[in-house]
Amino acid sequence: MNMPLEAVLKLETRLPLNLVEINEKLEEDIRQNGIKEPVEIKIREDGSLIVWDGLHRLAIANRLGIQSVPVIIVPM
Repeated sequence: MNMPLEAVLKLETRLPLNLVEINEKLEEDIRQNGIKEPVEIKIREDGSLIVWDGLHRLAIANRLGIQSVPVIIVPM
């Protein structure tokens, strides 16, 4: 499923996005082909959500101004 980038950016992350180093090859691939692998969001026992995997993809999507990103939501 796709989720608006704005909504995903409001979720807690394991690492602040401003500390994620941008891989230029990945950025160019995403620019040309979009995000192929979904960002993984986990549901904690208390129901809160955390971005668990895909921080590089998320940081690049933010940098490129992509409007929505593919996500998968799974229990923790």
